[in-house]
Amino acid sequence: MWAVELRWVVVFLALYTAAVFFLGRWHARRSGFRFPLDPAPLGVLRLSPDLRYTEANPAARQILGLNAPQGRLPEAGWRALLEEDLQAGRATGVGRSRLVSLAGERALRWWVVPEPSGAWLFVIGDRGAYSGFQSMRRLLAGLAHELRTPLATLLTHLQFLQLPAVAPEIRSQSLRILEEETRRMIRMVHAVLDLGQLSSGEPLALRPLSIATVAEAAVAEKLPEAQARQQSLSLEIEEELPEVWGDADRLKQVFLNLLDNAIRYSRPGDRIAVILRPVPEGVQCEVIDTGPGIPPEHLPYITEPFYRGEAPEATGAGLGLAIVAEILRHHQAHLEIESRTEGETGTCVRFVLPATKAV
Repeated sequence: MWAVELRWVVVFLALYTAAVFFLGRWHARRSGFRFPLDPAPLGVLRLSPDLRYTEANPAARQILGLNAPQGRLPEAGWRALLEEDLQAGRATGVGRSRLVSLAGERALRWWVVPEPSGAWLFVIGDRGAYSGFQSMRRLLAGLAHELRTPLATLLTHLQFLQLPAVAPEIRSQSLRILEEETRRMIRMVHAVLDLGQLSSGEPLALRPLSIATVAEAAVAEKLPEAQARQQSLSLEIEEELPEVWGDADRLKQVFLNLLDNAIRYSRPGDRIAVILRPVPEGVQCEVIDTGPGIPPEHLPYITEPFYRGEAPEATGAGLGLAIVAEILRHHQAHLEIESRTEGETGTCVRFVLPATKAV
């Protein structure tokens, strides 16, 4: 895969533009020729100490909405951030970089390089970064909301344990609750960080692999848990499967998360199966259970972060399916969920992984 992380592309463009421009300035001093800014592959501005721009190429004027090649920068919210970066750059002698959100679902990434007579500002518009920026804000807001209850529980039990006369069995129970809530918060934070990394746009390293081997490892790992709950868990492979493009660790995480949900919400005696079959596009993967099913009103939302529905068994962080959906997005796959709550109840989760070659 030849995908390169956007920020490194932008860094390369900034370095390229700076090198070409300063080479042009050096050439101009020697020959009287002024190197033009217009062809630069990203926005370039020269700033005076009072934040007036004395030069701005067309790309910079378009990104920042400037109407003239010279003038004052707009009185926007990001101006204060730019002044902050300029002051820090002058204090350290090192250029500063920042990503800021703009109106209209846009983002701006800049590099500001101070010099004695002002500064050079390199800018680029970045819609992808805006999407990642907003996703991380929503994740952090959701995490803050979800942590309030366990933190309140921790505080209550810690205050209770400070009382002078607490029975040993009550103290032991409080300590157990403290440990459980702490572990739950740790799992939640790790899941949010994982989801944030997946949502940031950084590509996964996809390689040809056997999805049967990945699924077999996940089923073997979850089999003892299913047996302890008196549930049957099996892996069914229909015909010979082609290799698929994938990240083995991440795809195993997909199967583990799906099996964890199936085991948690199924009843003793229910059956759970992972079924793999070849299709023209690659390999179709299904995780099927005969559990009580998911009410139809919840199906449109269950891949959203922190959504758990109203099931009394919903004790997780509500991030497992959101992580699955993001991992599959990196694999050019889409998560489909069908469920029945009446008659022959159960849930089927399905996705198709592209083959490395035509089936």
